[in-house]
Amino acid sequence: MEKKKHLVRLVLCALFSALIVVMTFTPLGYIPVGVISITTIHIATILGACILGVKYGAILGGTWGALCIVKAFQEPIPGNIPFQNPMISLVPRIIVGIVAGLVFVALSKTKLKKPISLGIAAVAATLTNTVLVLTALTLFNGFESITAGVTTALETIFSVLISVNGVIEIVAALVLVPSLYMATEKLLKDKI
Repeated sequence: MEKKKHLVRLVLCALFSALIVVMTFTPLGYIPVGVISITTIHIATILGACILGVKYGAILGGTWGALCIVKAFQEPIPGNIPFQNPMISLVPRIIVGIVAGLVFVALSKTKLKKPISLGIAAVAATLTNTVLVLTALTLFNGFESITAGVTTALETIFSVLISVNGVIEIVAALVLVPSLYMATEKLLKDKI
């Protein structure tokens, strides 16, 4: 029975990975808004981590990060060039999967209702992504290629756009992760 559950988890990880691939290379995963993109791929990574656990969350985050690097080389526009650096695109995404899994597992042991635990895990993981990517962009001079030749006023506008982007990503994860988890929970109940 345990072998069967392991196989189901492996297949689900492959399905989430396939979803991440599709989202990466279609407008479903990165909704372009000027020079920035609103990311929705984090939702698949967080949901997978909550369903499958920390180990698979790290794998899904790694899949997202590796594909982010591929996309950055395929489309070397100013907004993508910094994401060719694995410290900006890969490492934060692996940590997102780990945080989502850890937070959900920890909160599942409390008296909180499952949708609340999922919402907190989704917000924590989304904030992790935003903070780590922005920190890595700062540490590795990623903002220089994005804002090259831009005036201070435009840099301020760019900073506001990034902030709004982060809020949109948090709200999307907060709404979708608990909803999708609860919708699939009955299907997966005794299988994983």
